[in-house]
Amino acid sequence: MDAEAWCGGGTFSGYFFREARHLSVLRLELFDEDPELGSIAEGPQTIEASFLYPPVETRGGGGSGSGGATLRHGLLARGVDLSACWRVRPASLTVRVRIAVRAHDEVEVPVAWRLAADFADLQQAAAGHGGFDARVEASDGAVVLGCEHPELPLSTRVVAGGADWRWSGDRLEAVLILRRQEPVDLVLDVRAIDDADPITETGEDEREERLAQWRAGAARLIAPGGDAFVELADSALEDLGSLALLDGPRQEWLAPAAGIPYYPAFFARDSITAAWQAACLDGGELLAAAQAKAVRLIGRREDPWRDEQPGRLVQQARRGPLARLDENPFGRYYGDYASPLMFVISLGQSFAWTGDRRALRDRWPAAMAVLEWARRHGDSDGDGYLEYLTRSPQGPRHQGWKDSDNAVVDERGEQVEPPFASCELQGYWYAALQVAAVLAAILGRWRAARRLWREASELESRFNRDFWLDDEGMLAFGLDADMLPVRTLTSNVGHCLASGIVARRHIPRLVDRLFSPELFSGWGIRTLSADNPAYNPFDYHLGTVWPVENSTILFGLRRYGLDDRVLELASALWELGRLWGRGRIPECVGGLDRDEWGHPGCYPHSNVPQAWNQSAWPLLVQSLLGLQPLAPLHVLAVSPLLPDWLPELEVRGLRVGRAEVDLRFWRNRKGRGRFRVLRRRGRLRVIRQPPLDDLGTGLAGRLLALLSRS
Repeated sequence: MDAEAWCGGGTFSGYFFREARHLSVLRLELFDEDPELGSIAEGPQTIEASFLYPPVETRGGGGSGSGGATLRHGLLARGVDLSACWRVRPASLTVRVRIAVRAHDEVEVPVAWRLAADFADLQQAAAGHGGFDARVEASDGAVVLGCEHPELPLSTRVVAGGADWRWSGDRLEAVLILRRQEPVDLVLDVRAIDDADPITETGEDEREERLAQWRAGAARLIAPGGDAFVELADSALEDLGSLALLDGPRQEWLAPAAGIPYYPAFFARDSITAAWQAACLDGGELLAAAQAKAVRLIGRREDPWRDEQPGRLVQQARRGPLARLDENPFGRYYGDYASPLMFVISLGQSFAWTGDRRALRDRWPAAMAVLEWARRHGDSDGDGYLEYLTRSPQGPRHQGWKDSDNAVVDERGEQVEPPFASCELQGYWYAALQVAAVLAAILGRWRAARRLWREASELESRFNRDFWLDDEGMLAFGLDADMLPVRTLTSNVGHCLASGIVARRHIPRLVDRLFSPELFSGWGIRTLSADNPAYNPFDYHLGTVWPVENSTILFGLRRYGLDDRVLELASALWELGRLWGRGRIPECVGGLDRDEWGHPGCYPHSNVPQAWNQSAWPLLVQSLLGLQPLAPLHVLAVSPLLPDWLPELEVRGLRVGRAEVDLRFWRNRKGRGRFRVLRRRGRLRVIRQPPLDDLGTGLAGRLLALLSRS
């Protein structure tokens, strides 16, 4: 029973805690052999599997049952069966095995738990490398494997039950007396110990209770005729809960990790994005936790090794051995321009859903520090745009939305060297300034509100002057070191649409280009135009399709009331999600054209699940229903737009501020969205209102919408 069986069969396996491999080998053997895997099922915290021993040795011309009379160690094929359940907790693992013999009255079966630990950093393990030497302290039925490195106080305690176990070099051994149809239960308890910051059993209980409270408080979806979509959305929310780090101070426990298996750590951009996109279903609880962790880790000094600067938000905070030994800067690394601005934008999302003024006041100094960082350090040359340039020798070359080393190319397919002012970063900055202006006014800081709004307006004006390519009907990818536009067609412009920085007169042409064959694959918007010489449908940022990015674009399309395009992209994402079990679309997928191929293709070594991909489904719900929360005013505006594959949807337990409401949405015969309030608890008014910047709705249309009963 190899650990790889329950790690999803990836390129590396093991039992990891805080990115250190506490068990590199965990295998149950019978007669020094592996049983044969029969089936496997996965739950939120458990994995169940069945195994058989000995395996069938097929011979002759019969079916798969041929060879069933073959004996091995005196046992008929399939003579012994095992049912195993792994339960994963915040700092421990329990494996329960039920083993039974079916074809003999009594048989002796030698069994062993084979164990090894190397405490390798996840990055070492993913590269196929080992880690550190381990010492062994054994007693009857138990063994402690400890890391020999003096600066890594890590150990793994393993206790076996259900038999008389003895340690024998590299395994716990026992002999079972199995009687026909009389199962024997075995148990293995594994605890990961980090003496620098231990999690006790009581601490595990408290963390699991908090996670259970979050799950119980989440809104529920019901869709007569659309059960498949509800199952997908429910699974996505369950995955987001399962990705909760459950680490650090209590208020941070729910902050989601970026993804499994490669990024089980806090990445501020991923965590904040995933959390705000899921806020419509969880009332912003994940977001509050992600913001709390981001504030605690905000940059406080100049440190080129970590690309740290005062007011800059952490890009990633890893706890693996290499980070702890400072062999890389990623224990607390700041090389990202999106995270700081996303934090400010997310404060607006939080306040809209919760109306929590105390939380807003607590986070306000961090928001102001972020904007000061953007002015002083993000725009280091004072030209009015954010441009990145990495200082750390181990930092990424690029620090925008596309952060892989070869992500930024010009229209000839050639690499563009930093400093680079990408278009989406200007959009994030614009949205952050606008959100901060509104929040400043809410806090009574009127002078700051006017200044922030003026800064946003000035940025919008110069952006549409310098980035718009009128001959292309598109925005430039960015400005290079000489302030010249890079005329590459990319998905980044979709972020600008969502942020609101694009002049309204440009939006129709920009959207047409986004949905042109060179960018729209039929499954989503590609990261790079298929007409670019550097296009590769399987390169990370040179032609793949990112579900999270497409959900952002969808959100932007709905903002402007571009309903036909909303339905087109929503349907593409829905159909893409159906290609993968539980809607777990990998981190990114291939950019192959849907008209030519029946599958977009897979990007190797993707995270599955990826937090912000799973949060794309709640954001899809919010966008289709047109949910616009105004918790401080006790108002929820809605504007349902339902596709034919989802003609009806109920949302039960939707939280806005301190109120809770159940809503039913449906599509009438003419395709128009309707809604009805089924239950309401607390003070909340639900109104029909088109999206914020709907291009086709004037004042009269908004007044008519207010008068509509549904």
